[in-house]
Amino acid sequence: MANAAQDTGHWVNAGQAPQYKRIAKGLYEVLGLTEQEETLEQPTSPPPTPTPANLHCAQSIEARLVTHLIQTPFQILDRKRRTLHPQRPAIGFNARLDAYFWPTPAINFIATEKILDGFISRARSMAPNLDHNASAVLQLFSEICKWGGVRLPTQVPQVVINNLRRAQHRSRTQVAAMNSAWTKLYAVFYPEDFLIYDSRVATALLGLAETTLSDDEIAQLRQRYPALGKVAGRGGSRPRATCLAWRNAYRCWAAQLDANALGQAMLAALNAKNLKHYTLRHLEATLFMEGY
Repeated sequence: MANAAQDTGHWVNAGQAPQYKRIAKGLYEVLGLTEQEETLEQPTSPPPTPTPANLHCAQSIEARLVTHLIQTPFQILDRKRRTLHPQRPAIGFNARLDAYFWPTPAINFIATEKILDGFISRARSMAPNLDHNASAVLQLFSEICKWGGVRLPTQVPQVVINNLRRAQHRSRTQVAAMNSAWTKLYAVFYPEDFLIYDSRVATALLGLAETTLSDDEIAQLRQRYPALGKVAGRGGSRPRATCLAWRNAYRCWAAQLDANALGQAMLAALNAKNLKHYTLRHLEATLFMEGY
């Protein structure tokens, strides 16, 4: 009994809780369960080590999309030139930016960013007085369409001005014109608010969701961004089959607004992971290539 009792000078066997308390020689008191537990020194438990499962639960669905984008090697078959691009798979956000090109591999993201910055600078100078600058706005729109490889949807300056004003409100009831040309115009005039939501970017968002998210998470994504869907496009791997049924988002203004919100949430998650401050132009460039 001495080996299972406290106050005896003996070791309690194998670190077990004492079962008895010595009262006098040959006399012991049986300890209750609570008393036995209280006699043990309770070591301070170290905080649980983060595991992939814990990290998975802690991330928002938007952050999970960004994480997959960053961690998954990127390489495409450039069908027009019949070669792999890049030659070695790109891993990491900066590497993906380095792999961007439009319309040919000779024009990388640095060159494209200069073009876009020029468009944005001109748009900012015109924005305070759109009516006065209507002809210049139409000219800028024409250049944006030429850069993007899409048709200019109107030759009427006032139509462009009216849609820019509607887009500025970002209202679901005040619908602005929407297609692969208009989305580029809005992103130039309102660069912090609008993601270029063309067929490549739409394809990338759906592909990321189906590859990365669970069924429950996709249901959350659909609830949060209900208008997201497919946008018709040609070239590369488009049209690309999806595992799930998605709505047709072509010419859908609500889809543009949902894409803006999703892009901004993904951008916030991206910037939370990095010291460098990225913009929507950086994010959409990686999505543009992902949606090839």
